Amino acid sequence: MKVGTIGSGVIVDRMIEAMKITQGIEVCAVYSRTLLRAQEFAQKHHISKYYDDLDKMLNDDDLDTIYVASPNGLHYSQSKQALLAGKHVICEKPFVPTVQEAIDLFTIAKEKKVYIFEAITTIHLPNYKITASHLKDLGDIKMIQCNFSQYSSRYEKYKAFEVTNVFDPAFSGGSLMDINVYCIHFVVGLFGKPDSVQYVCNRGFNGVDTSGTALLFYTDKFAICTGAKDSSSPNHVYIQGDQGTIRVYGSSCGVCAHVEVLPTKGDMIGKKDTSSSRDIGVDQKPHMIYECEDFLSIVQNHDSPAYEKLCQQTLDVVSILEECQKQNTMV
Repeated sequence: MKVGTIGSGVIVDRMIEAMKITQGIEVCAVYSRTLLRAQEFAQKHHISKYYDDLDKMLNDDDLDTIYVASPNGLHYSQSKQALLAGKHVICEKPFVPTVQEAIDLFTIAKEKKVYIFEAITTIHLPNYKITASHLKDLGDIKMIQCNFSQYSSRYEKYKAFEVTNVFDPAFSGGSLMDINVYCIHFVVGLFGKPDSVQYVCNRGFNGVDTSGTALLFYTDKFAICTGAKDSSSPNHVYIQGDQGTIRVYGSSCGVCAHVEVLPTKGDMIGKKDTSSSRDIGVDQKPHMIYECEDFLSIVQNHDSPAYEKLCQQTLDVVSILEECQKQNTMV
């Protein structure tokens, strides 16, 4: 893969470093809206080519893949532009705000014989896959709790009525699209698409959800997915069954740094050690590397089953996000 990037910031910095570490991926060019900013970003990452004209970068024959990490509201248009230029696309989460837009992008990719991926770290992580393999240890699963709450560095500006992209509904900003999407992917990757969804949230002066909780209902269980940009909490996941609980802790569900199995309280009745747990996780590489490796493998091996599985999960999650946005329910 020879990659050109769109966007800047911490996530892009981390993805570029992950791509550099991944054998078989080379970051060859960057795009920004101004030439000076593009040049500075390229120099920061020791990248030789830089553009302030997106069409020119998309027409660069040295590139076969475009990483779209622009503001959320530009994901659809820029991904579509890259696909039509015959490039593979890695689109940052959230993929797009509507199912129809997602279908459009997957259809264009198929017609152009290229791939488009959603960059969502969660489902590619070793500790996530370990979590999936231990669900059987929990007996009948009753409840899943996911909390990814991180006070935004831009929230102070928002409170002063200065709106940046991450708090702008026009750019698909807000806690659901920008941060709770990780929690929803975590649940859907393990349990599939829910039967129904309910969303409640705190909304700011311009209608954007600054924090909120999505309830995902299944026949025999439910999931509580909480995301916040106006407050903080220790990030965690609990998957609760009648024979035990899996806890993912020490990081967000997009990193899954540590995983352990906790016994049920009933198992510990009459025993002195009521804090017994069993570590099942492994030490991981920087978390963005795994998605890069999976995307590269699919492209190189033309792995249609793996690709279709990722596409379906993205469609399922987009449908949930779209339904949550329609409900517009405030607490």
